Amino acid sequence: MPEEPTEQKSAAAEAKAAIYKAIAKSAVELEQHPGSAPEGLKNLAEAYAWLTYPNNSH
Repeated sequence: MPEEPTEQKSAAAEAKAAIYKAIAKSAVELEQHPGSAPEGLKNLAEAYAWLTYPNNSH
């Protein structure tokens, strides 16, 4: 079972990459719909903070 931690790490890295991709896509969508920018930017910043610093309170 030594391969399990590597598989878990890989799955976690894939999930993190997918979320970063979704954040980038959302940022582009905010440019197209500026009326939702304040709330949208707050949400993107919070998502980025959770991913980048998961052990900090947000």
